[in-house]
Amino acid sequence: MFSKIEKFLEKFPTNATSWLQATDEVRDLSRTSREFLAEYDDIKVEAVDFTAIKTPAEWNTKGRESILRNYDMMRPHTQLLFYEQFEDWFNA
Repeated sequence: MFSKIEKFLEKFPTNATSWLQATDEVRDLSRTSREFLAEYDDIKVEAVDFTAIKTPAEWNTKGRESILRNYDMMRPHTQLLFYEQFEDWFNA
């Protein structure tokens, strides 16, 4: 599962120069991964403040980091639930 998530995130380069390369999927995955940690594993993490981000590269970099960090902190069952939530994206 983790490798499919990483592969999906490659679509959002950390050196993005256009907002076409930094879209809502990154923000949505970051938020949902944080929500899953809180709801299923009782782990609270600080949200990425996407409203304060000024560049597409920063959007992707901070978003990707939070998604992977949050996923790594999840228990296996929570990881499975998260993966299943976005399985269509990860398998596209």
